Amino acid sequence: MWVVIGLVSVEQLACRLEKYGILLVGGEKGKGSGIDYINIQELPLRSERVHPFGFILTTFAAFEGEQGIVSHVEWLISRKISALGIHAAGCAVVPESLLELANTYSLPIFTIPIDLSYKEIFKEFNELLLGENDALRVQIEEMNLQLLEAVAQDKGVSYIVATLGKYLASPIVFLDQSLNIVSIWTNNTYNREEYSLTVKAVLEQEKEWLYKGKYMEVEKVLTESFSTQHDLAFSVLPIMEHTENHGFLIICNNGVEELMVNSAIQYGRTALLLDAVKRKSLERFLKNQEIRTLEGIIENKRRESSRSSSLSSSLKKMPYMYVFHFDNEDLINYGFTVIYDKLGGINSDNIIWIYEQEVICLTSIPYQTQHLKELLTVLQGVQCGVSDGRPIKVEADLSLKYKQAKRCLELTDQWNSNLILFQNIGVERFLFLIKEESAMQEAARGLLKPLLEFDECNHAELTKTLDVYLKNFFSLKKSAEELFVHRNTVSYRLEKIQDFYPGISFENQNHYLLFSIALRLID
Repeated sequence: MWVVIGLVSVEQLACRLEKYGILLVGGEKGKGSGIDYINIQELPLRSERVHPFGFILTTFAAFEGEQGIVSHVEWLISRKISALGIHAAGCAVVPESLLELANTYSLPIFTIPIDLSYKEIFKEFNELLLGENDALRVQIEEMNLQLLEAVAQDKGVSYIVATLGKYLASPIVFLDQSLNIVSIWTNNTYNREEYSLTVKAVLEQEKEWLYKGKYMEVEKVLTESFSTQHDLAFSVLPIMEHTENHGFLIICNNGVEELMVNSAIQYGRTALLLDAVKRKSLERFLKNQEIRTLEGIIENKRRESSRSSSLSSSLKKMPYMYVFHFDNEDLINYGFTVIYDKLGGINSDNIIWIYEQEVICLTSIPYQTQHLKELLTVLQGVQCGVSDGRPIKVEADLSLKYKQAKRCLELTDQWNSNLILFQNIGVERFLFLIKEESAMQEAARGLLKPLLEFDECNHAELTKTLDVYLKNFFSLKKSAEELFVHRNTVSYRLEKIQDFYPGISFENQNHYLLFSIALRLID
């Protein structure tokens, strides 16, 4: 049930009405109730327009007998009115049964002198109400100023949430765009830990709606049983900037109801939005700077690449690189959106950007293979290569991770897989590291120079034939099938190769390893 504070209380109005001879004769324990409006009701009608927190004025002249009056007041109590004024023009003496009812349910009952007009009551209430509204406006503007100063001074989300929560006297939770609880504030009515668990349960049940709600500014009311003593209703309010979601503000509705409550909530949402936009702008600036640094490293345009001081601390904390290759460049923007949303929802500590026909993701934690497979199922025809997770110390480490991911992409067709992790490519890992040494590449090309030159001059395939022959462990049949030639053609080519390397036996273990590695290093 809502608690009304900040409105005109029964006690305040009673003090001002006393000078008119209007006396409080029953239900004194309810003097602290708030009055939202005054209404005159002379007919015994039970209208839905009778709302809670009203001060009902009546003569009871149209009611039949004491029982009819008591019955109607019982109904008024069920409508949660705050007070009842009985005019002596129709009811000179208040029945004892009615006074007993008023005392039982703490319903304040006033007697109004026979010669007094209702307008005096309205006048006094309106004067009080205007005074209360002015005070509320001052309070809410002070709170708004406090919220704006908090944004300007970078006091953070928790401070904003606590300030709004204290004003509303209502539990509040703020979620980020990934639906993680960022801040929570509760009053003494609710146990913080129990409340947090309840909110998480609500989030789990409403995950699908919340996920969709990230793309639209739609408010929703959720309900969840808090405990045996409380039934809570939650208002979920998206924090939106155009179509970009910055999180959700969740307010427990079992708090304050007053004239300015909606304004207070809007001020709170605005402060959270300003804080989010401010932080996002800074993040975008830093990420743009870092993306330029990363692309310079990838393109080998950076000087003094071994200097660790040129890398920001945030980049050093992102040792996992995921490179998604798109054969169809028309799908890159769509693919970027899907990747950014899916992977960003798992871990927001990342940098994701488009580079040529690729989407690159640098992140602080490894993504589960299952998540990547689900993502690639959505992105049909896209391949993903994943680097190792060794720490990043210098720029060369980042360049190496990009090359690792690219090597994995090169293997996707050969391995018939759209997802390859560098840590799973076996001997290719060691060959990759050897290949990174320019001296080793020069040695490999020197060893294979006769074959490479012959192929170039004669448009032949001796180098490829030797590679296939060694990979198939000297099987003429399998080699011929892979090369789509007759086995006699393979035999002829091998004889030609042997002419270039007299004294070499490819079936010799050392010679086999030497040529196998050299062939891998030049591909």
